[in-house]
Amino acid sequence: MRKLLLSTTAIIAAGAISSAAVADVSISGNYKFSYQDYDSGITTAGASGDRFYNEQNVVMKFSNKTDSGLDISMITVINSEGSAASGDGTFQNDDHALTIKGGFGTLQLGSDDGAGDQLTRTAHDILGTPDALHGDVTAFHRTSTDGNLADDNADMFRDIDDEANITYILPKMGGLTVGASFRDAGTSAALNADETTIAAKYEFESNGVNGSLHYGQHSQDGATAGDIGLDASTMAIDLTMGNIRAVFATSQVDVDAATETEITDFGIHYNLGDGMTIAAVQTEVKENTGGETLDVTSVGASYVVASGLTASLTYHDYDYDNGTSGETDDDGSSTIFSIVAKF
Repeated sequence: MRKLLLSTTAIIAAGAISSAAVADVSISGNYKFSYQDYDSGITTAGASGDRFYNEQNVVMKFSNKTDSGLDISMITVINSEGSAASGDGTFQNDDHALTIKGGFGTLQLGSDDGAGDQLTRTAHDILGTPDALHGDVTAFHRTSTDGNLADDNADMFRDIDDEANITYILPKMGGLTVGASFRDAGTSAALNADETTIAAKYEFESNGVNGSLHYGQHSQDGATAGDIGLDASTMAIDLTMGNIRAVFATSQVDVDAATETEITDFGIHYNLGDGMTIAAVQTEVKENTGGETLDVTSVGASYVVASGLTASLTYHDYDYDNGTSGETDDDGSSTIFSIVAKF
């Protein structure tokens, strides 16, 4: 990461020059190149295949400390990702927000990760490949949108993330951190699906074990008059002892008034030393009414090739049962190999 010290000046009407606040500026970035292979159990043409995939991020952060002791910062992330030569590889402003920190806590205004994303946990966080089950990787099991499995890992589903919101994180009290986020969906009659997230993390240490407990609750109002609201929640425990780390997480997501997706994932991560780590995660997803299920066993490894350069390999074996959803049963696998460079 490169840090610069910038001082700006402004020309006043009479030609006098006044120095503006001095800002500490940091610029960092990362680039990921992946080979992704999908071996579906469905014989339909196009269900299996492989591709190259790339993602790049440029992160710029401006920060300043006021005379009154406030830390004020602005962050913007420029992102490009996709598998095609054009179109989905176009640069876009991904995250951007203003953050004000002081004795009162942290106030974040803008389109960046909300309290749920900052304070909750899923076992898939410990896999070697970033976004191994979601984000830039094609869904394992879904051939259409008929199913009721809302998510494929026990994270904070429908979290307020990279969209205009207000997030407030209270000052840390012992090992406890609590935060909340609010997003206003818009002004028209069809844009009433306002969202609220409350999340907490409690960190502790006991007999050589470092751990944290995580909880998140998300609620979304109905989009139009008469529509029902939808809720989601997640809980997790994250334990580290020496070179071993274990995460257990569970979540529930409302799909509609009668249907709910229930998810449990458990993972173990081991640091072999010399830049080499391995991890394994077991995920179970089911709906509460129609018998639709997804079981995924994931193993991953990562290796630090050089400072700022990491190679990772993740393999997923999955078994999807459609229940009464109208989807297609699928028993297959997926492999992702990635090279990530950080600057």
